[in-house]
Amino acid sequence: CCKARLLHYFATDEITDSSNKDVDEGKSADDTQFSNWCGWHNDHGSLTGLVPAMYHDKNGNIVQCPDEDAGLYIKSRNGDLVGPVTLPENALAFQVGETMQVHTGGWLHATPHAVRGCNTSGISRSTFAVFMEPEYHSPMNLPAGRSVSDTQCEKAEKSLPKTVRTLRSRWKLGMNFGEFSDATFAAFH
Repeated sequence: CCKARLLHYFATDEITDSSNKDVDEGKSADDTQFSNWCGWHNDHGSLTGLVPAMYHDKNGNIVQCPDEDAGLYIKSRNGDLVGPVTLPENALAFQVGETMQVHTGGWLHATPHAVRGCNTSGISRSTFAVFMEPEYHSPMNLPAGRSVSDTQCEKAEKSLPKTVRTLRSRWKLGMNFGEFSDATFAAFH
C-alpha cells in the first residue's frame, strides 16, 4: 500500500533566532527547538521515497534556498546530526520507516528526521513524499532468529531525539500494521 503527499511548508514572517549553537548543531537537550517547520519524528511505515525540495519566494517563483541551514536533517543511530541533506536534481531518496525496522529485526533502523525552516522571511518549501507500508491487517512479524530486543537496541533508543517515541513503547510482538498504526497515532495525538 502506498500514500503520496505533496508536503508544503509555509513561509514564516518572522526570522528565527539561530544564535544557540547547541540547538543549531542538534545537541541541545531540547530537540524541540531545532525545527520550526517539521519537528523530529520517524515515519511509521516501511519506506519513504522523497524528491528534492523546491523553495519558493512570496510570489511563488522557484528560488535557490537563501539559508544554507534550512532543509531536511537526519540523526544517525549514534545521534550524530546529518544535514541539511541536499538531493541532486532528478534524484530520489529513501528513508527507512519503523515497520521496516520491525520486519528486518533491527538490521535496518528508522531514520529520525526533521525539516528546519528557512531563516529568510517569505520563503516556503515543497517536496513530494511516497509512504510505502503494508496492508492494514498485515502481520508485523520478526524474521527468524531475531528478537524484540534486536529490533531497537538501547544505545539507538538513547540517541533518538526527545520527540521521537521509542518503537518498543508502541509495537508489541503479535501486532498487525493497523494495530501498530493506531498505537503510533495515539502516542502522538
